[in-house]
Amino acid sequence: MATLVKRPGSKFWIAAFDVPQPDGTTRRLKKSTKRVKRSEAMIEAARLEELECKAAKSTGEQASQAYGILSEAATAAAKGELSEARARELLARMCEVSTGAPLRFYTVRSWSADWLAVKATTGKKATLARYSGSVKAFLAWLGDRADAKLEAVTKADMRGFRDAIRNGWKESDGEAPGRKNGKADKAPVNHRTARTANHYARDIAGMFRSALREGLLLASPAAALERLPEDDSSEREVFTVAEIGRLVTAAGNPAWQSAIFSARKPNMATRTPRCADWQGMILVGFYGGARIGDCARLIWGNVNLARKTLSFMPAKTDRKKKRLEVPLHPRLLAFLEPRAADTDPENPLFPSLFKTSPGGKAGLSSQFIAIMDAAGIDRRTVREGTKGGQRAQHARSFHALRHSLTSVLANADVSEEIRRRIVGHESAEVHSGYTHHERETLARAMEKMPSVP
Repeated sequence: MATLVKRPGSKFWIAAFDVPQPDGTTRRLKKSTKRVKRSEAMIEAARLEELECKAAKSTGEQASQAYGILSEAATAAAKGELSEARARELLARMCEVSTGAPLRFYTVRSWSADWLAVKATTGKKATLARYSGSVKAFLAWLGDRADAKLEAVTKADMRGFRDAIRNGWKESDGEAPGRKNGKADKAPVNHRTARTANHYARDIAGMFRSALREGLLLASPAAALERLPEDDSSEREVFTVAEIGRLVTAAGNPAWQSAIFSARKPNMATRTPRCADWQGMILVGFYGGARIGDCARLIWGNVNLARKTLSFMPAKTDRKKKRLEVPLHPRLLAFLEPRAADTDPENPLFPSLFKTSPGGKAGLSSQFIAIMDAAGIDRRTVREGTKGGQRAQHARSFHALRHSLTSVLANADVSEEIRRRIVGHESAEVHSGYTHHERETLARAMEKMPSVP
């Protein structure tokens, strides 16, 4: 049992105790308790004795290796040779002795590569492309500091990156604004919206949250980063019912396709079905509130003509298993019924568009723009694009059909709750519990929608 003694001139009590050694001998140790009061010193002495006795029982190769590494560190420190690199190397060896796995040290660049590799196996292609763009921009903004240790990134760096994106900086600009030769650069002229800047910051924040969960950081530099107010972001405008009728009419005329596809190949066998499919796409976008990619991926198995419903799982929320069931408006039902005879449930609802990507020069979005142009409908340009700079921004696109649906329902005095259910702003659990009465309520709400000419 530990005893207490005092050395001349010291105000602290010293704990003295015997520690049994692995070879059967006993070793007498004396350690300062750093306590002035005898009662407190006695408690600390018991704790020290317990710790030393446990340490003495550690035998075998593992303990020997650990003590050897500590000895190396002590020797290097005494000689003034314990550099950061040397300390990291010794700490990594110590961790491997203790856990069997080496301690991982990451730079910002190496961790971002690992993070994207994980996202490539667990996320969607479109989401990975967005993450990759954000990471590429962040590394370019950091410049040489991208090869510094991961924990060197600060909240100020995160705020600086977000604000640089907001002010129009892009990765092709090279080094971060204000860092060249310690002088501030001229302010960029192509400003981006706060929403865009927040998206970039949110992606990078996700990368650091993953590092935090992996135990690579003690805190995330983005943990308390405030969001920019998004009052400068443009709101989606809607189409009138008359304009949607013009879109359906224009989609049925093959002439609009010449703006997208080569005029040297006026293949009517291809263009005529594409016209009919686009008419259906526009009707589903308006009456079903479906996004452009979801519309193109629909199959006949999503349609229940007996129940007069359209059921599908939006790609944006498929991880939540959020399946929507939307009542079919009579106008949409009239379009679908003649096309449904002897149709396999696995067949695409719109075959000519089923495998078409939303993006690209001949993608779904570009085709819809050509239809808008053919219908003489203004896209409402909010911001002009610049060559090699900011992209043009428009208030109306295919997605505006979804906004048009909720707007028309609101003008027809349909409650917000019912509107949210129709456009899919509910969980899968709530939706699966719909009663027959609720489905009839949704159907009556949909009947308030006017028929597109």
